[in-house]
Amino acid sequence: MRARDLGVIGGCGALLIGLSACSNDKEESSAMAMARPDGPPPAVLTGEYWMDHEEFGPPPPGYVKIVGEPMPNWEPGGLGLASNPMQWSPLGPQPIVDEFWSGPDEASGRVVSIAPHPQSENIVYIASASGGVWKTVDQGENWIPLTDELSILNHGVVAVDPNNPTTVYAGTGEYTTGSSGDGIFRSLDEGATWERAATIDQVGVNCSGLAVAPGNSLLLHHTGAAGYSRSVDGGLTWNIMLDRNVSSLALHPTDPNVLYVAVRSDGVYRSDNGGLSFVRLGSGLPSDGAGHARIVIALAKSDPNRLYAAYVRGSNIDATYATSNGGDSWTELLNAPNFARPQAWYDTFIAVDPADKNIVYAGGVFPTYGEAGVTRTLDGGATWNDVTYGTSGASQVHPDQHFLTFGPTGIIWLGNDGGVWKSTDNVATWIDTNATLTVTQNYNISLHPTDPNRVIGGTQDNGTVERQIDDPDWPQILAGDGGFSAYDFDEPDIRHYATYVYLAVYRQDDNGTDQISGPWGGDPKNFIAPLVMDPNDAKTLLGGTNRIWRTRTADTTANWTAISTSEVGSGGTINAIAVAMGNSNIIYTGNRGGGIWRTIDGENWENLTDNNLFGGSVSDIFINPKDSDNVYATFYDTSGARVIGTNNGGQSWTDYTGELPVGVSARALEVDWNLDPPTLFVGSGHGVYVSFDLGEFWVKDGNDLPNVNIGDLAIDFANNTITAGTYGRGAWRSPLPNGLGCDADIDGDGDVDAEDFFGFLDLFANGEPGADIDEDGDIDADDFFGYLDLFAQGCG
Repeated sequence: MRARDLGVIGGCGALLIGLSACSNDKEESSAMAMARPDGPPPAVLTGEYWMDHEEFGPPPPGYVKIVGEPMPNWEPGGLGLASNPMQWSPLGPQPIVDEFWSGPDEASGRVVSIAPHPQSENIVYIASASGGVWKTVDQGENWIPLTDELSILNHGVVAVDPNNPTTVYAGTGEYTTGSSGDGIFRSLDEGATWERAATIDQVGVNCSGLAVAPGNSLLLHHTGAAGYSRSVDGGLTWNIMLDRNVSSLALHPTDPNVLYVAVRSDGVYRSDNGGLSFVRLGSGLPSDGAGHARIVIALAKSDPNRLYAAYVRGSNIDATYATSNGGDSWTELLNAPNFARPQAWYDTFIAVDPADKNIVYAGGVFPTYGEAGVTRTLDGGATWNDVTYGTSGASQVHPDQHFLTFGPTGIIWLGNDGGVWKSTDNVATWIDTNATLTVTQNYNISLHPTDPNRVIGGTQDNGTVERQIDDPDWPQILAGDGGFSAYDFDEPDIRHYATYVYLAVYRQDDNGTDQISGPWGGDPKNFIAPLVMDPNDAKTLLGGTNRIWRTRTADTTANWTAISTSEVGSGGTINAIAVAMGNSNIIYTGNRGGGIWRTIDGENWENLTDNNLFGGSVSDIFINPKDSDNVYATFYDTSGARVIGTNNGGQSWTDYTGELPVGVSARALEVDWNLDPPTLFVGSGHGVYVSFDLGEFWVKDGNDLPNVNIGDLAIDFANNTITAGTYGRGAWRSPLPNGLGCDADIDGDGDVDAEDFFGFLDLFANGEPGADIDEDGDIDADDFFGYLDLFAQGCG
């Protein structure tokens, strides 16, 4: 079996930094919030610590766990989505509470774009990085998801047609992290329904800018890594007009002919003919833009000749410039801070107050471990002041700023790694609006061994969080970024373990929080590195760098020993570790290079890699708890063998990918061993697939689970449920399906199999869900023969 991912309890005093989830001292909590130490572990970090440890920042661009992939052959409203034996429901977080970096306030997940309605101050659309597009009609009091069943939920930009606000566009694929997209989608009814407006062949796989021309709804502009694309017929056709990597887009507010783009490692360009052609703007700007990984531009609506541009080099703002003549000449703003250090490639924005060209906001990280969080100038860049805590100092926003914009009545909207904040008083204070937003990005999850209500999630930049009761609010119990976790199954209410990035390991118990990382500082390791608990001994943990480490004293001294060489990493790092039930020395591991290794004595390792079958990178491994020679593994690839198994300890392998569609990456695996054959669950970049016949036939989740990137899957056998930790839509749970029902032999061949499922679909498609089916087919006794009857009784 695979030891479940590390976890942390959420009792009083369990918070790593400063605040107890059970504190009643609100005055003390408020004071501590305003004097925040630097957030991720260890418990007290200085700003200097962060400046020297920039590698601890956001996930690396293109990191395999975050990119996702679109659903192949997606069609709006496709029937296949409804034909599934799973019944998913959301668990939260909605929201994350006691979030250290938010004040403590409520948080959710990364929001990268905001589009207020041009006429109504109450209506706002947001694009989350990997949880789709959401909408509020009451200024953020309530949010509703709009795009859960699009082909992918990774987004870069959301835009409202200024000429016709009922039309909304969503550009998919986050530009800065390199997540996968699937073109552009459009809604003509304020987000109620969606259609495809552009494919990735037309606009590329991610989006840095998307806008509709003022006065001309047929003229659309899109920018991203593939370049600048435009459509002159409302999205019917597209042309790439500038095939360079474009990091930013700005439009003239009234003249549809004038637009600006910023080209990575080059400079700023202007078009005076609606994007048909461009000229490079050079006077005062760097003559050679090489090395500038990102350039961000913003235009003043009150004076469209006034623009600002920030040039990013690595982790820093190299320089900020301004022009007052439409870009013909530029002046460097020498007093502008290095506002996005130390993560300028990731969190940088510039926004100009639409009523005053001299009021400019710039976004970066956070003032205590970076140059600034949100900073502002009132005089065109001569002086700047940080407003992360508001000018009154009575509130604060989460770190890592991505977007700021203005509503039609002057409300300021801000998107960052924690969600959405607004200000209605010219940033005297910030108001958290995350109470009903569910866009948390889970890398991994773990389940409490006896209490089904308790679930741990390791999240992107919102720490380790725990569902402690049957409630959508999840308190944060460890700040920073969360990774693998596990409850001590002997004493789950006393002790638990959690990880921060690059395998920083923490133990939390009645004595507080202790870092118990091993001596692997010089080892290569994943951003989210694996840590598992031995299913035979709750005091034994195993961690993966480019080799396998083990401690048998995790509850006390936590002495770690390397039990393998780097050979098991196949020249890379470890992705997955599994320990056999009944024998702690039988261990399987999978690496980034696509290799699988095994030891049967906890010391000597055997390479089980089948180079003719295996893919590029192992994602997960599970061992049959009753037979350590029976193992299943998955790969991140989108074609070829992605689900494999062995019945002889890896001496030979069988490809169980079957009809899993090309384009689907097997990102997470779970196995229900209670059925014969075992049921296989695969988490993809757009939901969950299940097979009851070892991969011959796969069924995708229904409309009740969003098409979101799956970070992890975990089965609770005692309560017969499966939980999905998603990277973008929090956690979800479904009862375990029991396989095809023995009385559902629709085709009468004596077997209940995939052909019976197809037979049911044929009947259902013809509007005859009960036709020609014996009354015994109503297995769930609801007086209706439906697809759930096919799975209502196991055949084991």
